[in-house]
Amino acid sequence: MASLSPTLKENVRKAYDNIAVEYAEWTKPSYPTRVGYLQKLLAYLPPSPVEKSVLELGCGSGQPCTTILDSNPSLKVTANDISPVQLALAAQNLPSKNVSLIEGDMMELSFEDHSFDAVIAMYSIIHLPREEQVTLLERMYKWLKPGAFFLANFSAGPEFERSFDKHWLDGTDGEVFWSSWGEERTCEILSSIGFELVLREVVVDIEEEKGEGREVPFLWLLGKKADN
Repeated sequence: MASLSPTLKENVRKAYDNIAVEYAEWTKPSYPTRVGYLQKLLAYLPPSPVEKSVLELGCGSGQPCTTILDSNPSLKVTANDISPVQLALAAQNLPSKNVSLIEGDMMELSFEDHSFDAVIAMYSIIHLPREEQVTLLERMYKWLKPGAFFLANFSAGPEFERSFDKHWLDGTDGEVFWSSWGEERTCEILSSIGFELVLREVVVDIEEEKGEGREVPFLWLLGKKADN
């Protein structure tokens, strides 16, 4: 899979560039779930005189979560996405324009240890090959400050190594990729890295494509890094 990674990432970028506007519309039914979990995370980040740093991986068009983060003056937000078209949409949608937007593969990001009070990744880590998911989670643990939090969702169905779709959401360029360790193994990986799982829930999304709806379960996890 490692040898496929550059082409895989390029294809994912092309695909999301191609469907960026449609994807932003398609995700609206998931807004209540996204916002609900974001609020649960923010409850662990009470206002303080010291600005808190938040990293969002896979921010898409910035709706709804990056916009909510951007509207909070006590937060310093860094948002990443592989798709420049999606980031252009985010730049238009963000109210204060104070978010630092970073284009590129999340696996290419580099930050100092203990840089963030929270890391958020909604519907994004699932686009990485499984071994890269583990590597990224290990890096996230280092990027977080002691006692800090991460919020992410993963596939909750049976584990699978790879799934491709060249025409997802009627796309005409690139190819979307997904992979999953499955619910139990994902939780085991996070615990082995050192995260305490504060919240673990499965939520079923109803995804519509070509006029048909299907149930897709996602594992939502709120994790905490050890205090020391």
